[in-house]
Amino acid sequence: MAVLVNRFHVFFLRIMRNKGFAHNVVLLAGSTTLSQGVVMLASPILTRLYTPADFGVLTVYTAILSTLSVVASLRYELAIPLPEDDETAVNLLALSTLIVPTMSLLTGLGVFLLGDQIVHWTNTPALKPYLWLLLPGLLGAGGYQVFNYWAIRKKAFDRIAQTKLSQSLGKVLTQVILGLLELGPVGLLLGNIVGQVSGSGTLAALAYKQNRGALEQINKTRVRWVAQRYRRFPLLSSGSALLNRAGLDLPPLLLAAFYGPQVVGWFGLGRRLIKVPMTLVGRSVAQVYMGESARLAQEAPETLHRLFLKTAQKLLLVGGIPIALLGLSSPWLFALIFGEIWREAGVYVQLLAVMLVAEFVVVPVSSTLNMLEQQNLQLAWDVGRLVLVVSILWLANTMGGSPVQAVGAYSGGMLIAYLGLFGLCNYALAKVASGQDIH
Repeated sequence: MAVLVNRFHVFFLRIMRNKGFAHNVVLLAGSTTLSQGVVMLASPILTRLYTPADFGVLTVYTAILSTLSVVASLRYELAIPLPEDDETAVNLLALSTLIVPTMSLLTGLGVFLLGDQIVHWTNTPALKPYLWLLLPGLLGAGGYQVFNYWAIRKKAFDRIAQTKLSQSLGKVLTQVILGLLELGPVGLLLGNIVGQVSGSGTLAALAYKQNRGALEQINKTRVRWVAQRYRRFPLLSSGSALLNRAGLDLPPLLLAAFYGPQVVGWFGLGRRLIKVPMTLVGRSVAQVYMGESARLAQEAPETLHRLFLKTAQKLLLVGGIPIALLGLSSPWLFALIFGEIWREAGVYVQLLAVMLVAEFVVVPVSSTLNMLEQQNLQLAWDVGRLVLVVSILWLANTMGGSPVQAVGAYSGGMLIAYLGLFGLCNYALAKVASGQDIH
């Protein structure tokens, strides 16, 4: 045993000394492990402080916020890692930070004008007093996204790792304290906002302290130039991102509209918890893969296809088995850990497990299409996925299907969609590897 421990220690030290792909994945995965561990440990407490209907309100709120947050800076943040020079990148940073508060104010106006219709469409009247929280929520989420991509450009993965833990701690502590005060769903919502905002200041301070020289190169002329140079991101990627996110966030909204907040509360908690192992590695791999693929797209595009296939293969081996095992035992586990009232959430997890394996493998490497500036292919897939998901859930409700049948049908449709996305990425990379012009 001592020999094995010593060998593992030596192996770990070698990884940490290698400031490359594996080192960054280990760093981010480790921080994500801690942050998600905090969420997991708090979940049995939260499920006893809040009802499934309260979690239903949170699920609807986060679905709306997630959809809006992908266009909080009109996707210009995605371009920040791409330029070879910092002058261009820092003007993209400035442009993005100007757009975020503008989009937040527009969201506030939309809530003021359409608040009644939103709660009516989503069948969640308990959300009405708290819809205004979308404004600070979007401001926090959008700001974090922008500075996160600057940190990716600077390979400041240690700072990103720190913010992951601070986000989870802030979110959980707020939700538990307000839950003990029996404030209802607002405790979950405020905790979510604290989690979104936490870490933004750290990454913004990093950008200011370590890159003052670059920040001095911000000017109106260059901001206008980068807005024009990277116009494909707002013109194509924004629409694609909205459709992409809507494909993920419309299901809980439709389930709320068709079956009520309790059902969407079960669905939301189940989906969130099974994504813990996915977030544990998948998001960390995605961020590091984005940094590596952006570099290879500039320096050695012919090797990008190899990185794509190798990364996807490793994700399948690492994530497929744990997600499948969790799905098999989920009804029993949910009843045991969270209370008998949450057994139904475990049933939903069983139905979603196979689809989530495909999501775990494909999503971290799907940024490939953006790296190759093939937003048109991404847009086509997003449209197809959205139409498929809406059609499936609408048909399930129209035909009198139960919530369990609707979730099962949704899972099958999403599995097909993710396999299609993998095929599109592989197609685009194969053309690059063969030396063909894909633009």
